[in-house]
Amino acid sequence: MSRLVVKNLKKKFNSVWALRGLNLILEPGEIFVLLGPNGAGKTTTLKLITGLLRPTEGEILIEGADLRKDPIKAKSHIGYVPDEPFIYNKLTGREFINFVASIYKVSRADYETRLAGLLKTFDIGEWVDELSESYSHGMKQRVIMCQLLLHNPELILIDEPLVGLDPKTSKTVRELFIKLKEEGKTLFVSTHTLSFAREVATKIGIISQGELKFIGDIDELSRISGKKDIEDIYLRLSGEDGDV
Repeated sequence: MSRLVVKNLKKKFNSVWALRGLNLILEPGEIFVLLGPNGAGKTTTLKLITGLLRPTEGEILIEGADLRKDPIKAKSHIGYVPDEPFIYNKLTGREFINFVASIYKVSRADYETRLAGLLKTFDIGEWVDELSESYSHGMKQRVIMCQLLLHNPELILIDEPLVGLDPKTSKTVRELFIKLKEEGKTLFVSTHTLSFAREVATKIGIISQGELKFIGDIDELSRISGKKDIEDIYLRLSGEDGDV
């Protein structure tokens, strides 16, 4: 069974089509990186898959569960990080993580074991017990990454994972993503960071004006675009080099 199946997904806001007939299949152990300019449809795609937006047309299956017909079952397999990390200001990082763990019904034993490891991985330290209103953007992102992984999701959806992170934490995130892939998790990442795509992606998609223009690994995209460097591939296939 494929982990994520997206069929003819479309989204229209008033008279504007934000997404036009996206089709995608992701399997366990894949890291799919979606690249595209601002307004191309990256965030809209992620919000549709998480159920935060309703599609105008199309179908989304997560572990075989139809997101529209059985949203609770479908969403139980998902971990999501939005482009802007949100934590309630009057909660500490630990209280926010507890809140998310309760939604996913994480057992006490799993909670204690996983949280200890995640706090160490992301070097959060005593900040976890400070009110989140005192956090920097980067610290919020670290806490959000902890809540993402605490319930051990099979499908991980992340919008701009490296924004606000220092180089050390960015390296930690890249290494963690590769480890999750090796454990059979499926990652769907939207980003502007081309070097990140080059380092971790098993599959890359390029979206422009709501249409998935190309999908494949670096070698396939290089053959299609006639370019070798990922920056040149991206500019060529997204139409941003003015020659498409």
